[in-house]
Amino acid sequence: MAANNNRELIKVSYYYYKKGLTQAEIAKKMLISRQKVNRLLKKALNENIVQIQIVDVNKYNLDLETKLEEKFNLSQSVVVSSIDEKSITRCLGIAGAEYLEKTLGKGDTIGVTLGKTLSEVANRLSYNTKLQIPAVQLIGGLDIEYSALRPDEITRTIAEKLGGNPYLLYAPAIVENKETKDAIISDEIFKTTLKNMEKCNIIMAGIGELNSDSTLYFNEDYTNHLLSRNCVGDIGFRWYDKSGKPVDHDYTDKTIGYNILANKSDALVIGVAGGKSKYESILAALKGKYLDVLITDADTATHLIE
Repeated sequence: MAANNNRELIKVSYYYYKKGLTQAEIAKKMLISRQKVNRLLKKALNENIVQIQIVDVNKYNLDLETKLEEKFNLSQSVVVSSIDEKSITRCLGIAGAEYLEKTLGKGDTIGVTLGKTLSEVANRLSYNTKLQIPAVQLIGGLDIEYSALRPDEITRTIAEKLGGNPYLLYAPAIVENKETKDAIISDEIFKTTLKNMEKCNIIMAGIGELNSDSTLYFNEDYTNHLLSRNCVGDIGFRWYDKSGKPVDHDYTDKTIGYNILANKSDALVIGVAGGKSKYESILAALKGKYLDVLITDADTATHLIE
């Protein structure tokens, strides 16, 4: 009797996995119910009569990705393997560009923040001007030496490659006081960009870390104040602590741009960040549930899971 049962299991498995028949076709062919076909296929897997091998599963870090998605309730994650710390930004840029290319479609509007990794994403993105996707700058401009890292340049590059209009914020990211900010954003020239921020259904976000060496974007007073308020990271200069809670600080009302922490809405927020220095800020962003998708490196992913 056992031999007959095995024969039935093997035959159902052969038809399904080798011949490519549907469960309904197998049921009709073998004169059994579709429900029984389903049960037999599950049994064949459980009893190792069918053994499925996924080629290169470790190469693509699928196990790490699944664990990240389950632990932090992410809709998706992408984990890249990098040779060393110096190669992480390049690897993340390539992965971020590939993810965008698979995700974007006509009718989308993409919002972008800033940083080295997002600059790399923009540079690696393929041209697909038929999409006509607008790109929106989500944070005000910065007076920094490396123009490619500025949010307006990143926005302009992405818009050019996607065949859409760039909507830029012609204003500094941080101003002297709230009155100056209110005067700037009330100007007609900014209203179109501000309205388009609300239309973004995809947001590509860099994740910033905060430490005593954070001098590329911030002056010393700004950095020290944020450290005194226990900030560990930011998304578009919106700061949060190690538990992921937004931090209200002296510069909150002086910051020009979209507050992703408060206004996530229904946009798909894709965080792209990795490396040892970013671990705490990435973890806190995940705790705050600000991200739907995380693109990171294997060492960071392993640390986050542990």
